[in-house]
Amino acid sequence: MGVSGCLCAELLAGIDEGSAIEIKTSCDTFVGNLVGNITGNVVQLIKADNTIINICCKDICSIRKLPILPLAYVAIFDGSNGNTVDVINTNTDTVIKTITVGRGPTRVAVTPDGSKAYVVNNIDRTVSVIDTLSNSVISVIPVGDNPQGIAITPDNTKAYVANHVSNTLSIINVADDIVTGTISMDSPFDIAITPDGTRGYVVNLDNNSVTVIDISIDSIIDTITSVDGIGDNPSAIAIMPDGTKAYVINSGSDNVSVIDLATNTVIDTIMVGDLPRAVAITPDGTKAYVSNGFSNSISVIDTATDTVVITIMLGDPPDPLARTPDGAKVYVSLQSTTNVAIIGVIDNLLHGTITVGNEPIGIAMGFVAVS
Repeated sequence: MGVSGCLCAELLAGIDEGSAIEIKTSCDTFVGNLVGNITGNVVQLIKADNTIINICCKDICSIRKLPILPLAYVAIFDGSNGNTVDVINTNTDTVIKTITVGRGPTRVAVTPDGSKAYVVNNIDRTVSVIDTLSNSVISVIPVGDNPQGIAITPDNTKAYVANHVSNTLSIINVADDIVTGTISMDSPFDIAITPDGTRGYVVNLDNNSVTVIDISIDSIIDTITSVDGIGDNPSAIAIMPDGTKAYVINSGSDNVSVIDLATNTVIDTIMVGDLPRAVAITPDGTKAYVSNGFSNSISVIDTATDTVVITIMLGDPPDPLARTPDGAKVYVSLQSTTNVAIIGVIDNLLHGTITVGNEPIGIAMGFVAVS
């Protein structure tokens, strides 16, 4: 790309369009994404607010492609008064940034391309959108009452927010962070989207069901109920990386319903600990980790046999959890503490904790460019 033999081409050698970059001039530093074309001797950079900056190559001291790191974004609830997200570098297990968001942040989702983190603010009834490159809030989106779970489509186009009390899903256009519509349902609490991006599965906490959404037309196409085998008070859901099964956490019946996604039928029920709250599946699909709030434990499920193979004791009540992008570690938010626990996936042992803000809750992982 670029003009052969010119200064721009030399500066951009080895840097692809869309890459996150840092440009230094004699008087300023600019961070953004390379637009993808050079007009004469000008480099074009797009910033988080979608403004484009043109920088003359003769004024540039250096251009650096920014490193991509596995980061965890942790919502800090702080007894209903919290309004921050702590960012953890999972390579070093250290907090590298604290970002102010709305009141009562509870859940987080990172876009598949790592460019944004969406934070659900339960008290404010909003979603704060974080530009991960600058680690700053670039938009605040009003949603429904008592927003809880959030999921983003694999193609990076839409985000869905489960509004528990409003009985709706808010549909957000990721390109401009505007709510484009809602879908009505009964007490939605969490949502997961299939890897091919065709369907969304929504757990409904108060009526013991899972609603199936056609993502292409944003309409309900199926409902799986307690008669079909869904347990009491389903509160969380995760889908296998190969799209074959979904694991539904039933907080009221202390078990997990396993759904065959080819037929939308419950094919197994797995007993876990007391008051299970969340689930995370390893990237290779071999293990599912379930946090048990009243048992102070994690149940590890072998997804080939759908049986609990080990229980990991934590000492404090676990809340949402997430696995690192490489699948080596699982991070667990510990309720009413200032800690996130680290579990090794290979040995299923507790490998210490990371100190964060008071009452960590929602947590999400992603590969993110760091300036």
